[in-house]
Amino acid sequence: MLPLTYAWSRAQKCLLIAAALIALAAFGTLVYSVERRYRPPDGNILAGTWEMTAPYSKDSSTALRLDPERTAAWHSGAWVRYPAAGQQGYSEMMWYAGGRYIYMHFEEGSPQIWQIIQILPDELRLRHAKRDYTFKRI
Repeated sequence: MLPLTYAWSRAQKCLLIAAALIALAAFGTLVYSVERRYRPPDGNILAGTWEMTAPYSKDSSTALRLDPERTAAWHSGAWVRYPAAGQQGYSEMMWYAGGRYIYMHFEEGSPQIWQIIQILPDELRLRHAKRDYTFKRI
Protein backbone atom coordinates (compact mmCIF):
# COMPACT_ATOMS: atom_id res chain seq x y z
CA MET A 1 0.00 0.00 0.00
CA LEU A 2 2.77 2.46 0.85
CA PRO A 3 5.87 2.79 -1.34
CA LEU A 4 8.87 0.73 -0.33
CA THR A 5 11.49 3.30 -1.40
CA TYR A 6 11.43 4.96 2.00
CA ALA A 7 11.55 3.20 5.29
CA TRP A 8 8.40 4.37 7.02
CA SER A 9 8.25 3.92 10.76
CA ARG A 10 5.19 2.35 12.33
CA ALA A 11 4.13 5.76 13.78
CA GLN A 12 4.45 7.47 10.37
CA LYS A 13 2.36 4.74 8.70
CA CYS A 14 -0.34 5.09 11.36
CA LEU A 15 -0.35 8.89 11.05
CA LEU A 16 -0.57 8.73 7.26
CA ILE A 17 -3.42 6.22 7.31
CA ALA A 18 -5.26 8.20 10.03
CA ALA A 19 -4.86 11.45 8.06
CA ALA A 20 -6.23 9.76 4.92
CA LEU A 21 -9.23 8.39 6.83
CA ILE A 22 -9.93 11.77 8.47
CA ALA A 23 -9.71 13.52 5.07
CA LEU A 24 -12.10 10.97 3.55
CA ALA A 25 -14.56 11.41 6.46
CA ALA A 26 -14.33 15.21 6.19
CA PHE A 27 -15.01 15.08 2.45
CA GLY A 28 -18.00 12.77 3.01
CA THR A 29 -19.38 15.12 5.66
CA LEU A 30 -18.96 18.10 3.34
CA VAL A 31 -20.79 16.37 0.49
CA TYR A 32 -23.60 15.26 2.83
CA SER A 33 -24.09 18.75 4.30
CA VAL A 34 -24.12 20.41 0.86
CA GLU A 35 -26.65 17.87 -0.43
CA ARG A 36 -28.91 18.43 2.58
CA ARG A 37 -28.72 22.20 2.43
CA TYR A 38 -28.82 22.80 -1.32
CA ARG A 39 -30.91 19.92 -2.60
CA PRO A 40 -32.85 20.60 -5.79
CA PRO A 41 -36.58 21.22 -5.47
CA ASP A 42 -38.86 18.21 -5.42
CA GLY A 43 -42.35 17.84 -6.81
CA ASN A 44 -43.89 19.80 -3.92
CA ILE A 45 -42.72 23.05 -5.54
CA LEU A 46 -45.45 22.40 -8.12
CA ALA A 47 -48.21 21.89 -5.55
CA GLY A 48 -50.95 24.48 -5.72
CA THR A 49 -53.55 25.79 -8.14
CA TRP A 50 -52.40 27.04 -11.53
CA GLU A 51 -54.44 28.92 -14.15
CA MET A 52 -53.53 28.45 -17.79
CA THR A 53 -52.69 31.84 -19.34
CA ALA A 54 -51.29 30.72 -22.70
CA PRO A 55 -52.85 29.71 -24.99
CA TYR A 56 -55.46 32.25 -23.91
CA SER A 57 -59.22 31.89 -24.22
CA LYS A 58 -61.43 34.86 -23.32
CA ASP A 59 -64.57 32.72 -22.95
CA SER A 60 -63.28 30.12 -20.57
CA SER A 61 -60.36 29.32 -18.37
CA THR A 62 -58.47 26.21 -17.37
CA ALA A 63 -57.08 25.59 -13.91
CA LEU A 64 -54.80 22.80 -12.81
CA ARG A 65 -54.78 21.80 -9.15
CA LEU A 66 -51.74 19.77 -8.07
CA ASP A 67 -51.94 18.44 -4.51
CA PRO A 68 -48.89 17.42 -2.45
CA GLU A 69 -50.49 13.98 -2.04
CA ARG A 70 -49.97 13.44 -5.81
CA THR A 71 -53.66 13.81 -6.64
CA ALA A 72 -54.72 16.49 -9.07
CA ALA A 73 -57.62 17.82 -11.11
CA TRP A 74 -58.17 19.78 -14.32
CA HIS A 75 -60.92 22.35 -14.12
CA SER A 76 -62.02 23.94 -17.36
CA GLY A 77 -64.84 26.11 -18.56
CA ALA A 78 -66.35 29.44 -17.61
CA TRP A 79 -66.95 28.33 -14.02
CA VAL A 80 -63.24 28.72 -13.17
CA ARG A 81 -63.59 32.50 -13.43
CA TYR A 82 -67.32 32.62 -12.63
CA PRO A 83 -68.21 29.78 -10.21
CA ALA A 84 -71.93 30.56 -10.49
CA ALA A 85 -71.83 29.46 -14.16
CA GLY A 86 -71.72 25.81 -13.08
CA GLN A 87 -69.04 23.17 -13.41
CA GLN A 88 -68.41 22.25 -17.04
CA GLY A 89 -65.17 20.32 -17.21
CA TYR A 90 -63.49 18.42 -14.43
CA SER A 91 -60.98 15.54 -14.54
CA GLU A 92 -59.39 13.77 -11.59
CA MET A 93 -55.91 12.30 -11.99
CA MET A 94 -52.72 11.24 -10.28
CA TRP A 95 -49.46 13.07 -10.97
CA TYR A 96 -45.76 12.61 -10.44
CA ALA A 97 -42.88 14.98 -11.21
CA GLY A 98 -39.59 13.35 -12.05
CA GLY A 99 -36.63 15.05 -13.67
CA ARG A 100 -37.78 17.40 -16.41
CA TYR A 101 -41.25 15.84 -16.75
CA ILE A 102 -44.65 15.73 -15.08
CA TYR A 103 -46.48 12.45 -15.52
CA MET A 104 -50.29 12.72 -15.32
CA HIS A 105 -52.51 9.66 -15.25
CA PHE A 106 -56.22 10.34 -15.76
CA GLU A 107 -58.80 7.91 -14.43
CA GLU A 108 -60.69 7.87 -17.73
CA GLY A 109 -57.81 7.97 -20.19
CA SER A 110 -54.23 7.23 -20.99
CA PRO A 111 -51.31 8.86 -19.16
CA GLN A 112 -49.79 12.09 -20.40
CA ILE A 113 -46.22 13.29 -20.17
CA TRP A 114 -45.62 17.04 -19.91
CA GLN A 115 -42.13 18.51 -20.26
CA ILE A 116 -41.19 21.17 -17.71
CA ILE A 117 -39.67 24.12 -19.55
CA GLN A 118 -39.40 26.56 -16.64
CA ILE A 119 -40.50 26.77 -13.00
CA LEU A 120 -40.76 30.20 -11.38
CA PRO A 121 -42.44 30.99 -8.05
CA ASP A 122 -45.60 32.30 -9.80
CA GLU A 123 -45.28 30.83 -13.29
CA LEU A 124 -45.01 27.36 -14.75
CA ARG A 125 -44.15 26.74 -18.41
CA LEU A 126 -44.88 23.28 -19.81
CA ARG A 127 -44.76 21.59 -23.22
CA HIS A 128 -47.14 18.85 -24.32
CA ALA A 129 -47.73 17.48 -27.80
CA LYS A 130 -45.35 20.04 -29.36
CA ARG A 131 -47.30 22.94 -27.85
CA ASP A 132 -46.22 25.30 -25.08
CA TYR A 133 -48.47 26.17 -22.14
CA THR A 134 -48.03 28.84 -19.47
CA PHE A 135 -49.66 28.63 -16.06
CA LYS A 136 -49.86 31.34 -13.37
CA ARG A 137 -50.22 30.41 -9.70
CA ILE A 138 -53.58 31.52 -8.27
